[in-house]
Amino acid sequence: MVCCSFKADLQADFILNVPGYNLKDEGLVFTVKFIVSKFKEDFPSFFEDFNMGRGRPKKYLPDELLGLFVWGVFNNVLSCRKLADWLDNNDESCNYILNNKKPSKSTISRFFKYNKFLIGELFYYTVFLGLKLKLIDNNCVAVDGTILKANANNFNLIKIEEINFLEKLIKKYSDKKSKNSTWFKLRKYFQKGKSCLDLKPLVDRIDENLNKNGLKLLKTCLISKSKLDYVKGFLIFLKENYDGKHTISFTDPESRWMKDKEDKMGLNYNYQVAVDSHNGMVVAEYLTHSSQLDHHQMLKMMKMVEENLGQRPKFYLADNAYLNNQALEHAFINGSIPLIPSRVESMKHKKGNKIKSYSKINFIYNEKEDNYICPQNQILNYQHNRKINNVSYRVYSTSRCKICKSHNDCTKSRVREIMDREHPLRSKLRQDFNSKLGENMYQKRAPLSEGYFGSLKKNYKCKKVERKHLKNAKHELTLKAIAHNIQKIHKNLNTTLI
Repeated sequence: MVCCSFKADLQADFILNVPGYNLKDEGLVFTVKFIVSKFKEDFPSFFEDFNMGRGRPKKYLPDELLGLFVWGVFNNVLSCRKLADWLDNNDESCNYILNNKKPSKSTISRFFKYNKFLIGELFYYTVFLGLKLKLIDNNCVAVDGTILKANANNFNLIKIEEINFLEKLIKKYSDKKSKNSTWFKLRKYFQKGKSCLDLKPLVDRIDENLNKNGLKLLKTCLISKSKLDYVKGFLIFLKENYDGKHTISFTDPESRWMKDKEDKMGLNYNYQVAVDSHNGMVVAEYLTHSSQLDHHQMLKMMKMVEENLGQRPKFYLADNAYLNNQALEHAFINGSIPLIPSRVESMKHKKGNKIKSYSKINFIYNEKEDNYICPQNQILNYQHNRKINNVSYRVYSTSRCKICKSHNDCTKSRVREIMDREHPLRSKLRQDFNSKLGENMYQKRAPLSEGYFGSLKKNYKCKKVERKHLKNAKHELTLKAIAHNIQKIHKNLNTTLI
């Protein structure tokens, strides 16, 4: 059961004689406004320095505009322009959220620009409410990630060589502004089509080294001093987002080339979430443009979960991609049990996988004797360590492979070798994972994390991020995590309280 004081507050606040009387009493919009208002009541300091940029005194309260953004997610209205158009339709639920006010597109946009921290804090507040209402039990947390398409054209690109060429060109010629200077002549050539003979070698070099977007930047910086300063800053920004091997997106330079689940290369972001097993509430999430594999993300996710919950979960669930020695050490030292399968064990849990008779999964590990038993009941003893890509492995084998009748079915090599990563906690991990409790707990993983991603892409139409740049895209996804958590709170409030 949930706390009685919260129930009393809820019921009191839901008795309304203001805009919203035409809405259903059990409507989700009431829960959205209530939670946002409660957030402001519990943490007033977050709203004291409410920033809307320059202009007249604030007519719109931050909790009203924050509520509008959250309510927009439920209705798949995400951009500031679409939110403003939505208000023009005189929607009753919007009138209720905003107390009959109608902010302009610029007002909504300024709020999102200057007050993103309120979105992040509201997410933490939904986690806080989940704990308070016992909708989060902190027993088991599933961690998973997905690749989301960035709002960037895969063909609107610029090469690092073009950026370097432009920087050298600007540095060499832009300081001289006289009518006889090369910079002035370039301006006349690109703006008025006037050229001279001594300019031809430079123009040829420009045509040779700059493509469409490079030429666009050059023409921009020739317009004025302010445009020149803008291009200089933009070139620095582009270089900061160079990953060392790929072209850079001209549309959203912070997006990165990554393979999605369909193994297609594109400009994407990497979205990581942690979901509590009790009611499926999101307890931690973040967006990164790092193209590093998921096992680099596990430790960070653990620390975020523990910080947001104020305590450590008993179990962490994740797939094989998250298997990381540092994460294992962090979990075991702090009393949590990570349930992460090895690559072979992961194959066992995936539907549709055909496991070969002599796959590693059919080799039984004897922890007491530190050896493996093959399907032909032969013992593979520990032989030595082997380093592959700076990772140490323990190698197990037997001399009886030579006379084994199934040798050709088992391996193409002279002897069959079984290799395990050398780490003392790997054995503990394997033991926990293969226990009856471990197997039962791990069955919860896919419905939790992958279920959330399914809801994200289906219910909230999030096959790609709508906003450009990492911070904007991150807060867009945080709003959707907030909406997901509020949906869970609303469902449980209406079934247990109202």
